[in-house]
Amino acid sequence: MAEIIWTPYFEKMRELLAGLQPVGIKSCNGRDIAAAENIETPVGSGTVQAFTAEKIEKIVLGKISINDDTQIGLCTIFPAEGYELPIFFSRWAEDKSSVGIFVDLIPTVDCLVDEPYRKKFCEPLGPLWEKYASLPGIAPEEHDALRACASIVYTAAVIPIEREGMRLAALAPHTEYLKSYIEHCKSAAAAEGATKRAEMQRKIQCVKTSLKEYFKSALAAPAGKACGAVMAEQLPDIFF
Repeated sequence: MAEIIWTPYFEKMRELLAGLQPVGIKSCNGRDIAAAENIETPVGSGTVQAFTAEKIEKIVLGKISINDDTQIGLCTIFPAEGYELPIFFSRWAEDKSSVGIFVDLIPTVDCLVDEPYRKKFCEPLGPLWEKYASLPGIAPEEHDALRACASIVYTAAVIPIEREGMRLAALAPHTEYLKSYIEHCKSAAAAEGATKRAEMQRKIQCVKTSLKEYFKSALAAPAGKACGAVMAEQLPDIFF
């Protein structure tokens, strides 16, 4: 079998994140992330980097390689308190034969009630959602907690790698959704009214809790295998 050229998920996402002018941070939720910046174990390697930016509480981007046959990537962006922005969430799971993806701009309000928010953040993603709906392996997200957080225009799939170029095709939704998020950041303003801001903070905390549980149930095992049990236990607090 020909040598696999792994998809540059981390590198491409990091390149785009430069548009937010991120500033590196060294701790998240009381977790010192220095050890996560250079992960090396007998069965894996990787890096996790964390940043803050204008209007953004934190950005965390990571990649982990397991036994040179699996690549896991994760990117989360949480808005600063009070700013009317969604949560960016991107998951990447690549092996020799397929790529599992999930990417979304997760709402921080009830979109069934807040029509202006839905029109501003969800509906503009409709064309991208339709574009990627034809990807091979497209399917609803299986994990209940993640699906419950998602917007109506998330993209999820397990894409079989049947020919050259399929890995980059799998990457396209992540980069395009991230570009959309960065554009929203440029014009984002603080939400009007204390009630709206409090509602958004409650929703953000609920999403963080759900995503932590998702990480522990769906991602902790492969992450623990690659970076060790101690680091895997810390990663949910770093990312969420």
